[in-house]
Amino acid sequence: MTQPGRALIGTSGWSYDDWDGVFYPRGVSGTERLTHYATRFKTVEIDSTFYAIPSRSTVQGWYSRTPDDFIFSAKFPRSVTHEARLVHAGEDAMRFVETMSELGEKLGVLVLQLPPSFSIEEFDALARFFEGLPDGYAYAVEVRHRSWLVDEFADLLKRWRVSVVLTDGEYLERFWRVTSQICYIRWLGHWKAFEHFDRVQADRSEELSWWVPRIQHFVERGGTVLGYVNNHFSGHSPATADQLVEMLAP
Repeated sequence: MTQPGRALIGTSGWSYDDWDGVFYPRGVSGTERLTHYATRFKTVEIDSTFYAIPSRSTVQGWYSRTPDDFIFSAKFPRSVTHEARLVHAGEDAMRFVETMSELGEKLGVLVLQLPPSFSIEEFDALARFFEGLPDGYAYAVEVRHRSWLVDEFADLLKRWRVSVVLTDGEYLERFWRVTSQICYIRWLGHWKAFEHFDRVQADRSEELSWWVPRIQHFVERGGTVLGYVNNHFSGHSPATADQLVEMLAP
């Protein structure tokens, strides 16, 4: 999946009309966007899988339009996390994992983004869900309720070698806790902070500076970092991802 001792930075999604003529050359078709994106970044987080499991042919197309060393991460569908709340969700979860396996060596991390109302009172549901996941894949969990920020949760993730998703946004304050050899970070910002995503509209240098030494330290110890910037973080995620890559450069 990923080589140890490096940080890969990209964006959450790649198919945004506001990027045309700014990040993408004008006239680039929908299918060509990913090809162009992969000339600039080595990884991307697929947001669309949260809304529906893609077809195998769609996933195969993502594979064919990217270089050999490109890495995709993807969210589990909301039917698993938000509708079923991980209970009796094994069939959808298995179908999702099997579909994403079409990415082969390009598959990074599969992410469970839990709803804000999902508290540690549902700890057992999460623990049982891990038991049903197929081996051989990298998983991560994003919680949005403060009750999860306890040792019991971290110990569960360590036991299953699952990454905790570290976030910079409106749900939880910045924190640093690593539970596997992969550190997964999402720079989220605040929902509806910007109407358009064609330019940087907020200077996030101070926030990024908090993350840089921590990322560098983890990489120096042989860990892998996968980090994704959302458009809501600064207004135009490719530019912020570029800034972060530059800040991390030796």
